Amino acid sequence: MNNKTLKQINKLLKRGLSLDGIGVNNWAFSKESALNILDRFEELQVTILGGDVLELINGNIQHNYDNWYCNKLPDETDIEFARRSIIVAREYIKKYYINDVSKILFCFVLE
Repeated sequence: MNNKTLKQINKLLKRGLSLDGIGVNNWAFSKESALNILDRFEELQVTILGGDVLELINGNIQHNYDNWYCNKLPDETDIEFARRSIIVAREYIKKYYINDVSKILFCFVLE
C-alpha cells in the first residue's frame, strides 16, 4: 500500500469518533457512516480483518463485545481477500440489529 493510499485511509478514519478516551487508537462510526466508508475502502482495496461494535451508554463509549472477523483463505489472492473482507464487513453491519441508531457504533480492524 502506498503512502498516498495510507493518507486517504487515515483521512477517512479521522471522520469518525475517536476512541482515544477508552484507550483505543481507532475511530468509530454510525451504521450509515460505516457503510459509506466501506464503499471507499472497496475503491482503495483496503483489507478489513474484522471489527468491533461499541455502544454509547450514558454518554460513554463501551465495547459491547459483538464483533466480526475475516481470515484469508489458503488460495486467495490479496485482492480477492480485500474484496471478500469488505463483503463480510458490509453484511455484518447491514444485518446488525440496532434498536437505537444513536447508541451503536462500529470500528474497523484493518490489515
